[in-house]
Amino acid sequence: MLGTLRGALWVPDWPVAAAITASLATPDAAVAVCDSRVQAASPSARRQGVRRGDTRRKALSLVPDLVVVPRDTDRDHRVFATVLDALDDYVASTVILRPGLVTFAATAPARLAGGLDALAAGLISAVARQAEESQVGYGCGLLASVLAARQGRHIPAEETSVFLAPFPLTATLTVAPTDGVRREWEETIDVLSSLGIRTIGDFVTLEHAQIASRFGLVGTILWRLCQGADHAVAHTTAPAGEIAVRRHIDGIGNEEQAAFLAKELADELAAKLGDRMQVCGQLTVQATFSDAGHRSRTWSVDGVNRARDMTDRVRWQISGWLDQRHEHPLGELTYLELAATDLAPAGTRQATLWGDRRRGKEQAQRSVLRVQGMLGDAAVQSVRLVGGRSPDAAAELENWQVGAVKEDVDRPWVGAVPKPWPSIVFPSPPRVTLRCDCGEFLYVDSGIQLACVGCDAPRPVSLSLVKGAGRPDSSYAHASCYYSRGVRVWNHAGPWNVSGRWWAQDAYRRAYLQLGVEGPAALIYRSGANWFLEGIYS
Repeated sequence: MLGTLRGALWVPDWPVAAAITASLATPDAAVAVCDSRVQAASPSARRQGVRRGDTRRKALSLVPDLVVVPRDTDRDHRVFATVLDALDDYVASTVILRPGLVTFAATAPARLAGGLDALAAGLISAVARQAEESQVGYGCGLLASVLAARQGRHIPAEETSVFLAPFPLTATLTVAPTDGVRREWEETIDVLSSLGIRTIGDFVTLEHAQIASRFGLVGTILWRLCQGADHAVAHTTAPAGEIAVRRHIDGIGNEEQAAFLAKELADELAAKLGDRMQVCGQLTVQATFSDAGHRSRTWSVDGVNRARDMTDRVRWQISGWLDQRHEHPLGELTYLELAATDLAPAGTRQATLWGDRRRGKEQAQRSVLRVQGMLGDAAVQSVRLVGGRSPDAAAELENWQVGAVKEDVDRPWVGAVPKPWPSIVFPSPPRVTLRCDCGEFLYVDSGIQLACVGCDAPRPVSLSLVKGAGRPDSSYAHASCYYSRGVRVWNHAGPWNVSGRWWAQDAYRRAYLQLGVEGPAALIYRSGANWFLEGIYS
């Protein structure tokens, strides 16, 4: 039942410490962080009688010169991020219970630091450099480790039950991850107290089946915590989503100097990853040039964290950027940053039994990225669906792996051409002619109705491609595979009027027509005085 050995780091009165760090109060002042009631008080305020839960009026009556700071959870989290950064050199992954209290698996970091005491000393020193006092404790399970941290002790596994037994049941509230969970636990603890069960020692003597049947999931969680077992914490947050190294430089204009800088930073990044026992799945290279601003590119490294491999990728990327300066001057390299993302503990990446199915895909991606690095961002493009009122407006090209915000392509598009849309859409629609049964040309009148030049009963009967002057483009060549000669029209639907980009210079107005013809059906539109073939239902 006992959980794994965990450590906990506790910064007492964190809301007060955050307020002092944010220069809202001085360290020697009596300070209270309040909303409607006191949420935290400094040691000076507590010595004069201020307690958590007091009303603001009562606190001010006890300490007239009390510095009252409004509660701000954003400030608490923001300031605590600097403390987490200080822990990164000792603990690879922490579980944040709330600002001021984190727990972590202690076995591996302690082995690396040279023991539990050495790890505690290192963590306390790291937090002290942020001008904060802290305490570290160890115990089996979440509750034992947190309560041990409040006393700065290491509780051996065999003493866990003895250590926890005297604590009141309300001590479990110290590990409640959210205010909502805390309220649920308080209600259960109130019921247990009314039944005469007030300490952890009293609670753990009850059978788990009885607790589960009477108090459900909340009772089970409290019972397991009091037994010294592990409990999944809802808020599991890595201290940082990336590990990065960066360097500001006076200015580098040639590839040889850039290669030396790349190797220096790659060595530094690989050392950091090794120290924290992490591997990364992606390597992001960010650079700033004196004349062209910021450039960024992400490389998949597939857990390969050798400095030589990272150096190669950084060198390739910088060489690609510097090669572009002849066409688009970038100026000198003034800033370089390498960020390792998609982090995972070392040793957890393992290929599948029959080989890693992603490997081929990632190798192809690396090749494409290298080509893009040499030829420029716009040299490799992919198609992205963006939605629209016509087939040609529903997709657009973007640079490979730009990572643009995904559009909601399924939202209603009022006035769109009825679906289904053609499976083949031409990037440059070829011109076509549409003739009436009387032999004359058809057009769309001002009332968005099909009209004929020669009669009053327009009925499309033939569709023909129009070969323009000069060499035919790829769209015409593709369309001629289906309509190499004039084809007979069997039936039609439409026309539908579509107006687009009315606010821009490239505004357009079209009348779409679906045609059932010999061979695959066609979607054509009238724009100005001409018909164009938009796509084919192949």
